Amino acid sequence: MNDQVQVLDKQINLEGGLQLVYQEPKEFVRYHSIYHGQKCADYYFRRSPEALIEVATIFDCGYLIMKDETIIGGVFLKPHFMYDLFVVPPYNDYKGLVHRLLHYLKKVSKSEEKIMIREIVEEQVPAYEQYGCQINEANHWMIRPTEPLKAVLPEGYQSRAVSREDTEDIAGLLVKAYKANPAYEKIGSKEDYLPHVNEFLDVHKNNTIMDECSRVVVHKRTNTIVGVCLHMEFENYPLIMSLVVDPDHQKRGLGRYLLTHSISIASKAYPATRLSVIKDNRAIKLYEDLGFIRNGSLVDMYIGDEPLNTL
Repeated sequence: MNDQVQVLDKQINLEGGLQLVYQEPKEFVRYHSIYHGQKCADYYFRRSPEALIEVATIFDCGYLIMKDETIIGGVFLKPHFMYDLFVVPPYNDYKGLVHRLLHYLKKVSKSEEKIMIREIVEEQVPAYEQYGCQINEANHWMIRPTEPLKAVLPEGYQSRAVSREDTEDIAGLLVKAYKANPAYEKIGSKEDYLPHVNEFLDVHKNNTIMDECSRVVVHKRTNTIVGVCLHMEFENYPLIMSLVVDPDHQKRGLGRYLLTHSISIASKAYPATRLSVIKDNRAIKLYEDLGFIRNGSLVDMYIGDEPLNTL
């Protein structure tokens, strides 16, 4: 079946007498915001109705799950992609829905490509593992209020704004820092991170506060970039895109400087600031020392070519 046609199907029959019925974003968000957003509030930051509708519009693949004439759940679904599955009480067979949806995804997706299941709350991960899904990455969202803070830059370093000429050096630093951190199992090449740096320069640097929050730290003796913090505005709040320190210059206070500078500058226009961090990353201790709170982990998983496990 053609992927594009499948994305646009308004009604899809599943096993067990269930149907997927496509919903326009505003209608889908009425259910998604309650049965996923409110239920999983300990994992996510509360999003405004406008932000939820924007996300649903971007995906444009929100389906309610129907049994006869009754709504029993909902999900974002298209070939190679599933996101935010929820159930509507009193229906409670979450595992059964996972099994049927994974079978459907394998049927409509190209076998040579991974099928990604995005942002599963940690309590539901066993339901996916039971059917052979594997963890791709697990992350915590973290947040704290902004406030004016004194950012102390250690001696021997200077701090300045990020410029276009820094692109290659920042991408190289990201690779070096990730390789030295055991929390990162999947690491790209420098070329893989160039679009990430360019996104900040092309889009988010135009926001004055995000530009001021973002810094590079330069080692004076070698004139090399040894620290970087990049920011974006996401759902009306600052979000740290990347924060790394060269492994040869860690434990000198550079990460603390970049974070305190960020929190202080962001306080000019925002009540809180946020970041996402890989589960078990040792940087979590620094974030918590600086007042960030950690939400439950959100897990990205995938299924491959092998047949799905059954109960």
